[in-house]
Formats: sequence, C-alpha cells, structure tokens
Amino acid sequence: MTTNGVGLDKRVASLVQAGLTRLNISLDTIDRDHFARLTRRDRLPAVLDGIRAAHDAGLTPVKINAVLMPETLDGAVDLLEWSVAHGCRLRFIEQMPLDADATWARNSMVTAEQLLSVLRTRFRLTEPFREDPSAPAEEWIVDDGPGTVGIIASVTRSFCEDCDRTRITAEGSVRSCLFGDDETDLRALLRRDADDATIAAWWQAAMWGKQAGHGIDSAGFARPARSMGAIGG
Repeated sequence: MTTNGVGLDKRVASLVQAGLTRLNISLDTIDRDHFARLTRRDRLPAVLDGIRAAHDAGLTPVKINAVLMPETLDGAVDLLEWSVAHGCRLRFIEQMPLDADATWARNSMVTAEQLLSVLRTRFRLTEPFREDPSAPAEEWIVDDGPGTVGIIASVTRSFCEDCDRTRITAEGSVRSCLFGDDETDLRALLRRDADDATIAAWWQAAMWGKQAGHGIDSAGFARPARSMGAIGG
C-alpha cells in the first residue's frame, strides 16, 4: 500500500490484521516548514507518527518515496540522512508527466544524475545495482552500508524492457503501464462473482499486453489522460 502516512498510526494495526505486509510512504522533505508549504498542511508530525507506528507493527523495512523539484533538491541529503538513521529505505522518483496540472516539462525536472551529484556531497555511494532485474529502482549502498538509497529514473534511465509491474487503480482496474491509458476492469469481474482463475486470466492478459516502452522521448508521445492522483497513485 502507498500512503501519505497521515492517520496511519491509528489504522496500521487493523491493516496488518487484514493482511498488509508492505508499505510505501510518500514524503518529500523532513523540514516542517517546507512540508507545510509543499502540502498546504502542517502535518509532518502526523506523518512521522505513522512511520514509527509502521515500524512498531513490523512493516519493515518501511519504504519512503520522494519526488524532488529543483527548489527542493537541496533537502535530499537531509532526507536521506534521516531515512538511514531511522531504518527506512528511501527511494527518489524522477518527476513523471502524470501531474494533474499538466505542467510537467523535462527541462525542469530533477534528473537522477543531478540528484546523485547532490547526494555525493555528503555520502559515499557504491556503483548502482538492482536486487531484482525487473525492479524499478536502482540501489546504491550509502557509506558502506547497511543503509541504501534507490532512484527510480523512469524518464532518464528507463527500464521498460525489464518492467513486469502492473498497477491496480482506485476503481479496481489493472494498468499495465503508468504512461498508458489502457485498463482492464477487474471490479466488474468481481461483481459478477468471477472465479479466481478468470480474474487471473484477465490480469495475465493485461500483463502480456504491456507496451514496449513509454515513449517519452518520441515525437508522438502523448501524456496519459488521467493523472497519478486520479488513478490512485
């Protein structure tokens, strides 16, 4: 599950009881004033309470997802230092053309290389590796370990040829690629009491239908019709 962490401390026990085993928390900064400006809510303490509760509930390692902008890039080192100190696995994600305002531009995003340059002013980072060849994040060991930092560079270091990920939207449809508009409706199958084999077959078909690549660098690239927030990201 991916969450902003607000209220998680009050719900995490019931989520674990329901079967939750993995958790991603979206957190772009640990500076309280900066957090309030970004989110328009002074709720950083609530997010940190949620992270602590997730640790206490055994949902470890807690993964932190961060998307940086040029004006927030300098805070990357503090966020990584905090994540390592608190046993969280931080993953930075390049900003993708999935914003609701449709203002994304490649020349204004923070690239993986820019981020690595800033992180290396404070940390020693190993050569990148992937724990799983199909994993979206490249990983670097921080200061000889055990802490690591990941970067999901969907735009500048694309991994489409190895990607085996699908996503369930908030409405219960499967998307084979974040950058595509094709969806397979599993909710309708569930409401028709379809058995597990049928649902699995439809999901498998969506997987086999994955496009060859997102095509961001092609002249004919068209951004998805729905934003990340609209599909439940």
